[in-house]
Amino acid sequence: MRITDVQAYATSFPIAPAKRVALGIGTAVKRDAVLVRVATDEGISGWGEAHHGRAHTAVARLIETTLKQLVMGLDPGEIVAIWDRMYRFQLASHGMGAGACLAMSGIDMALWDIRAKALGLPLYKLLGGSARPVPAYAGGVSLGFQDPSALIDEARPHVEAGYKAVKLRVGDTPARDLARVAAVRRAFGDEQPKYLNSPETPLYTKGNLLYAADVARESIRTQAYPRGHHHSGLTVSQFIWGLAFSSRSAGGIQSLSFW
Repeated sequence: MRITDVQAYATSFPIAPAKRVALGIGTAVKRDAVLVRVATDEGISGWGEAHHGRAHTAVARLIETTLKQLVMGLDPGEIVAIWDRMYRFQLASHGMGAGACLAMSGIDMALWDIRAKALGLPLYKLLGGSARPVPAYAGGVSLGFQDPSALIDEARPHVEAGYKAVKLRVGDTPARDLARVAAVRRAFGDEQPKYLNSPETPLYTKGNLLYAADVARESIRTQAYPRGHHHSGLTVSQFIWGLAFSSRSAGGIQSLSFW
């Protein structure tokens, strides 16, 4: 089996004003995606998706030019070798580039799709998985800077659908972020099924690097540990990138865990 073609489809569509999401990094006014199709001489095609990187047409163009030339005629089953070839001739020789990394991922995903189809196996089984339930958290597209009541309304369908945790967006201001987390914590407490030996729905947060270092340090010192928990080993990057809130009170955060 040989690769005969590589196509990238840069797609974009506007979001209606009523459905736009405001986060710390801005308001989403459109949705972009880059779908990747790798064709073979045996009629099996694989599909992948490359992250758009806020430059979906550029990522798609890179796939259909430079990377396509590097993989044409190769055996799609040699996934690791193809990844290594793209890396050596595009990244290692010209310096690391985020756009190239995004483009490579779409081709890599499509190759795994081809292998699974050729073997007649679902991809999860090919990768060693099994059909067993696993806990999942709901991140949503928003779960962001709404009023607490609106945030609760958005989170509720996810919890009722069976998700065992919810990830919220932070990075507005520490005071408003803590108020939102406390409101959601009050809404989804002891009534929820146990998860990881906890009677409540865990809340994860992501700050997208929006807190300035001095704000993060002050928040850790004065707000994140209102009950005197020891935090001498906590780093600013940990606070910004991942906090799991499990407070059962409306007035503060009782504990933090990092992931």
